Amino acid sequence: MPKEKENEKKGAGARPAGRERAHAELAALARSTAGRALVLRGVPGVGRTSLLGRAAAVAEREGHRVVRVNGVEAESGLPHAGLHQLLHPLLGEAARLDEETRAVFDAVFGRAEGDRPSVVRLGIAVLRLLSRTAVRQPLLLVVDDGQWLDDSSADVLGFVGRRLAGSRVRLLVAVRVDVASRFDTAALPGWTVAARRGTVLADADATYPPDHAAVPVATPLTWQERRVADLAAGGLTNKEIGRRMHLSPRTVGSHLYRVFPKLGITSRAALRDALNRTTTVGAHQQVPVPRKDRT
Repeated sequence: MPKEKENEKKGAGARPAGRERAHAELAALARSTAGRALVLRGVPGVGRTSLLGRAAAVAEREGHRVVRVNGVEAESGLPHAGLHQLLHPLLGEAARLDEETRAVFDAVFGRAEGDRPSVVRLGIAVLRLLSRTAVRQPLLLVVDDGQWLDDSSADVLGFVGRRLAGSRVRLLVAVRVDVASRFDTAALPGWTVAARRGTVLADADATYPPDHAAVPVATPLTWQERRVADLAAGGLTNKEIGRRMHLSPRTVGSHLYRVFPKLGITSRAALRDALNRTTTVGAHQQVPVPRKDRT
């Protein structure tokens, strides 16, 4: 028996509780037909690909259509390469769309002369294509190694992901926390998948307890996120932070929305303690330091 299969057999039925809970949450997302997006963040080797694969398998068993793509570092500098990889299996449906929408895809994928469309225009065209495809069959889009998607594709997927409510399209993206990507600022709901003694814990938007804050996993804050978090921990409101940093209150809120799961907390009041347990690893990386009272 191959070693990989043998190890899989030995581990069957013995998944840690944290991983079991993550699988249950993702299975619920995969079975649902309600439109939504979710970004999974984690260090290399933590099990993001496994989580995506299981979610895709559940969706397929439910009779949903699943389109899977992998970000490719070699194509990260090619505009819209990731989007083309994702949409290529669906472009046959584009023939049934209106002429204006078809023209957008023709321009962006080089089938006709013309200027590249804006993120908004292309995003709307993608939404129309996905919504039409999902009328016949609920659709799950699965993107692994999203950190390697070209910026143009990631921006469009962020735009689309924020507008899936009311559709039958789900978007599931996995990215590495040690590589910056456009999904870091996409304001999409997300989990941080953290490794601890071989287990997987999913800390997500107040769904999981803040007790996981001390998991020793690299969860980098950008310099701007760190600055926003420091000011918020000092008691400033979003509006006051925005004035100091020349940002809108909404942008400040988006930064805090990403900071909370990275630090493993669920409230503004917990910011100071979480930041005190954070030590700088590099120019823009911090790692939560386990508290001494943890075992």
